[in-house]
Amino acid sequence: DRYAFGQLTPSVDPSQDYQLLGGYENDTHTVLRFSRPWLTCDHNTTTNLRVTRFESSGATTPGPPHQHPQAPQTRPQGSEELYLRDPHLASSTDTQSNLKHWDVLSPRCVALPDNIPTLYWCKLYRIPKLTRKAHIVGYVPVITTEGEPHVHHMLLYECHIINSDQLMERFVSARGAQCYDRNMPYSWSACNTPIVAWAVGSEGEMYPDHVGIPMGEEHGGATYFMLEIHYNNPNLRTGVVDSSGVRILYTEKLRQHDAGILTLGHMLSPTLIVPPGRSWNTVAYCSSQCTHKTLPPGGIKAFLGFLHMHLLGSSISVQLIRNGRELPAIMKDMNYDFNYQQARVLKEEVEILPGDSFIVNCGYDSTKRRTPTFGGFSTEDEMCLAFLTYYPRVELSGCYSTPDLALILHTLGIHHLHNNSLTAFGHPYFSDSIINEGYEKNQLGLMENGGAKPLNIHLADIYRLVTVTAPHKYYNRSVYDILYDPGTWTDTSVVSTLQEMITYGQYQPACEYHGRKEVPGLPRKEKYPAYIALRPESYQCTPVPFTTTTTTTTSTSISTSTTNINTPSSPWPQSTTPPTASQTGNSKQGDAADTVTVPWANEEENEIDRESLRQQEGKAHRFTLTVYIFIPVITLVTLTL
Repeated sequence: DRYAFGQLTPSVDPSQDYQLLGGYENDTHTVLRFSRPWLTCDHNTTTNLRVTRFESSGATTPGPPHQHPQAPQTRPQGSEELYLRDPHLASSTDTQSNLKHWDVLSPRCVALPDNIPTLYWCKLYRIPKLTRKAHIVGYVPVITTEGEPHVHHMLLYECHIINSDQLMERFVSARGAQCYDRNMPYSWSACNTPIVAWAVGSEGEMYPDHVGIPMGEEHGGATYFMLEIHYNNPNLRTGVVDSSGVRILYTEKLRQHDAGILTLGHMLSPTLIVPPGRSWNTVAYCSSQCTHKTLPPGGIKAFLGFLHMHLLGSSISVQLIRNGRELPAIMKDMNYDFNYQQARVLKEEVEILPGDSFIVNCGYDSTKRRTPTFGGFSTEDEMCLAFLTYYPRVELSGCYSTPDLALILHTLGIHHLHNNSLTAFGHPYFSDSIINEGYEKNQLGLMENGGAKPLNIHLADIYRLVTVTAPHKYYNRSVYDILYDPGTWTDTSVVSTLQEMITYGQYQPACEYHGRKEVPGLPRKEKYPAYIALRPESYQCTPVPFTTTTTTTTSTSISTSTTNINTPSSPWPQSTTPPTASQTGNSKQGDAADTVTVPWANEEENEIDRESLRQQEGKAHRFTLTVYIFIPVITLVTLTL
């Protein structure tokens, strides 16, 4: 049992938690079979265990460790991760004759620009001709060799709009456009419900046999879809032309339930702010009023989930609140890996009822950043999103929030703005009534003529347009300049108040139907939900008797000793609670400007346990694993649970 930092030789771990059960070696493979407790006495270990798969000769070095003071850096070394404790993705029982496929691929006429690092490319598609209702039952990514280093994520959205044939059909043969800028037709904003959410590390999804996503408007689904591909080209390579996409698997052998995907989390907005040089939490909410207005009396059942952040992401969880009490987390990953974003099969289907609310908690590590990070499209920007696949299908598409921006600015000492307007930061709902036919035709013409030059879209640039008039020290400065001023983030009291406000302060909800239509009747701002936190169970860690082996270069003798690790009463750190009512009065903030809402005191019963997200999943005590290390072919890790 060893650990390592960087390229150094792994050191012996003081807590020996692994037991070697056997192994063998031949010309091509080294096979090791070992086991360890799920909960160990090693305070430095985690419960979210993953498996590494070695892919080349560079994964192993002959001879004992002491002969290699530094691991060779010139040999390739690959790995793959698995969620050991999650159920495996479903394997369809449909026969090959029942399954059909629809390839949704980017046109080869799209070249990555060599002057900007991030490109979001969108293109419209129409479903294949169907003789009857069909269900989408899964997908696999289709990543080209050219695109593999650059394709960061892909989303395939349903488009829900009136007169879809009239408005959308003309774009199907077009090459597409850069997403979310002046090139994109406004009608495409009605494409907001994802049926595919793929990111780096994912191998695709297959749904269980009782659910499928309907195809065709006449069957409760969509006829037109928009593929969004996020290309990342940080080195500004030239001449990259890609045709990646997804292969949609569908069947006319209908499933029992129509399924849908619900998007939760922080709106894609620059109001997601991660200060530099620290660990940080962003919290997003789905209002109970949203689910109350949109879910049927019997609720829905979630069976699959997908979590998404960018490079700073370190942890993410989805909590479910019902009748003032926290229920077990739907999903959580306390060791989020940007390079492994595989969908997760839920251990059990999770019932979601009208009036339930969600909390999506995203942790970030910006200790190596010297400037703030904002919500946005680029890999260097951040996101905080969760996608739940559920049944039966309902009209609800997304439930988001953003922190109260007026309160954020007031916390940072900004008291008054020129024109005092923050309307540009609201959620962009779609309206059929403002579609301009002339504009739509003009956008189609631009696509047919190659389109405008792609822009580098940085959502935080909108802060350049917001000018401060008070206090005097900020007079006539833009909010952008203040946010990028290093001095803004040196006041630890201000930063800690901002963290408290973003976590427990008021927020602006957004609740939308398919087609990005607003669910009416929600308040403009809401309070942090009051609830009784779910207390984590106490678990005893399992000490492992082990043998210590010492090898020296001057002698072939081996000495052994058996040791027991001390057993603490609980592996969980001391629980903490949120600020009390008196603490959250925030006397430091003073009076706010007219458009600023001062935070309130949290209710007494809102006993938030900030460590509750770390509660142990499941109660199995041990797992057994077989690892194949080989030269030079690729193979899979096998495991026994």
